[in-house]
Order: sequence, then structure tokens, then C-alpha cells
Amino acid sequence: MVTLYHIVDGRLTRTPWHLGSVLPERLVWADILDPTTDEEHSLEALLGIDLPTRAEMREIEASSRLYEVDGARFMTATVVSKADTPTAEASAITFVMANHVLVSLRYSDPLAFTIFATRALKLPGHCETGETALAGLIEAIIDRAADVLENVAAEMDTLSRDVFRARTKVDAATIDLEEALRTLGRFDDLTGKVRESLASIERVVTFLTQVLMPEVKKDYRARLKTMARDIRSIAEHASALAQKVNFLLDATLGMINIEQTRVIKILSVAATVFLPPTLMASIYGMNFELMPELHWDFGYPMAILLMIVSAVLPYLYFKRKGWL
Repeated sequence: MVTLYHIVDGRLTRTPWHLGSVLPERLVWADILDPTTDEEHSLEALLGIDLPTRAEMREIEASSRLYEVDGARFMTATVVSKADTPTAEASAITFVMANHVLVSLRYSDPLAFTIFATRALKLPGHCETGETALAGLIEAIIDRAADVLENVAAEMDTLSRDVFRARTKVDAATIDLEEALRTLGRFDDLTGKVRESLASIERVVTFLTQVLMPEVKKDYRARLKTMARDIRSIAEHASALAQKVNFLLDATLGMINIEQTRVIKILSVAATVFLPPTLMASIYGMNFELMPELHWDFGYPMAILLMIVSAVLPYLYFKRKGWL
């Protein structure tokens, strides 16, 4: 699917593009989502650029992600999508700046793109050139990364309270520590993807600062510097969250060990309590002829009483020592 954003009567307008159509005048942004081979080749001819393949977008070398060819700047960054689901993804997205037109090539649908497009269509003058569109889009990606980390931090605080409250509660209301481990694993994975995305976006901003500095206005340069500062502060927050995830992971594993130890302790005490009665029952269960209590009228009640007493005494002793 290809969506074109262009200026009509001073306002940004969105138009779907179909194979065989021409490009509109005053084109600002061409958003290419999961294109077919024919669409990709046709757009390359219309835009006069050679779009990278999906395999080339996955390259991790900086020279393969940030480069300039015939005046067109190619920038590939990792952006997180489906962050609100258990299956968050980090996908490569390529931004191309050519002749003041922004081209975005992607095979995923991050929420930041929808947020920015909606905002740009509503606010006149918010997106008039490819440069401003790229800056706004990067800002939306950064803001979305911050929102994701804020949600993770809030959920982590709730999980932290539950984990440590489970330390003193052993009833049915106790948190499922196994589920807590799965949740922490999801947090760690999501935080790692956000950190990876921020690192790649920071490289894009640095590249933009270097290659576009002579061409842009002072306020645009200040905008790039602000983005760089925001990225660094959010990355520090992500690192702090990663440390907290590791701490909660260790704490949860410790709680699981405590629960297991408690169960083993109960089984051990139960085995010790029932050992003397079992011994009594074994003795009086032997079929020897010369057993004085065998023909005694009070032999059976005495044996029962001995088994009860031999079970109660160890229990009272353990209770007094505080082992129960």
C-alpha cells in the first residue's frame, strides 16, 4: 500500500497511490507500506531513486544504513511496532530524502506513523516539506518510545508491589510467580527493543545533522539537537528500567525458592510428626505369639493413645521452637 501526502491549497492532503498513477504536484511524503515488486519498481522510476531491498534494510553496518547516493540520503532505523501486544516487533524502516521529498519504506505498521499522519493532516503548516515531515516523524517515533517505556514502568511498579506482597501471603490471592516471570520476560524484551530503536534513531539524527546542516534553517538545526537530547534522556530511562527488570527477576526467583522451601518444610515436618505413630503401628502390627498386650483388654486403646501422643509431642515441640 502506498500513500502520498502532498500540498493542495496550502493544506496537506492524503491520497492513495495505485500502480500506473503519476505523482501529484508538491509531493511532501510518500509512505510505502509492504509494496509489491511492481509497485516498488514503478515508484523507483517515478521518484528517481533506487530503494533498498528488504534484505539490505536488515543490514546492521552503519555504512549500509546511512549513506548518500546522487544527492539522495538513505537512512534506515529500527522502529518498535505492536508494543501494546505480547508480540512486540522491532522492524527496519528506511527513510529517503530526495529533492525535498520524504520517502518511507516499511514492512510493519508502527503506531507512530499513524499518530504523525493524523497530526500533520489536522495542523496546517505542520508538514510542508520532506525535511519537516522527516523531523516530525522522528519526533513521533521518539514520543512513542517514551510512551511505551512509561507504560512498562507503570506495569512494573504494580508487579513489584505484588511480588513483594506475595512474600507474606500464602493463600489463593497470592500472585502467580510463574506468570510474573513471563511478564518480566516480556518487559525485558520490549525494553531491549526500545533501546535498540533509540540507538538507531540517534544515528539517523546525527547523520541528518551532518549532511543537512548547510541546507536547513537555524530552527531546524535546533529541532535536531532537541531530538538528540530527548533520545539520550529516554535511553537513560530505558537503561534504568532494564536494571529494574533484572532486580525484579532475581526477586521473583527468590520468592519462588521461598515458596518451594516452605512446601518442603511442611512435608518434612509432616513426615517427622507421623514417624513415631508409624513406628508404634509397626511394632503392634507384628504377629508374634508372645506379645503381652495381644490379649490385654486395654491393648488396642493403649496403642491408639501412644500413637496420638507420639504425634502430638513432636508437633508441640516444633511449634514452640517456631519452626511451623
